[in-house]
Amino acid sequence: MRKKYDIELEGQRIGQTEFEFADPPMGVIYGKLNFIDFESPYKLIKEYCLQNDIEINTDYPEDKFINTSIIPELKIFDLNKNVIKGDGAHIIGLEKNGFEIHVLGINSNLMKTEFRHHYIDYYKTD
Repeated sequence: MRKKYDIELEGQRIGQTEFEFADPPMGVIYGKLNFIDFESPYKLIKEYCLQNDIEINTDYPEDKFINTSIIPELKIFDLNKNVIKGDGAHIIGLEKNGFEIHVLGINSNLMKTEFRHHYIDYYKTD
């Protein structure tokens, strides 16, 4: 069973992820972002980015697809409330298919400990 991680935006819990995927040599973890109680996650993300001068790399409103730049106030916590630190996180996805959260700049020590299963899968070592 995978660990769950809480996602907060400016201190408000917006969802969870299990970080199902990783690219250990690149220091990237990512996974499905399961939003909680938001009628339109696309609208939430877009409005937040526009109000806070966060660059939107790609936006197709007719499809409700968005790809943001790093969102500084997007924080990830393990279930013990420890912050998962990297160089930043961004969101990408299509409302009807779901969104992913990507965390960049995960150092090798954190990758080897917190995301050990990804590290082992990639390097085929224990």
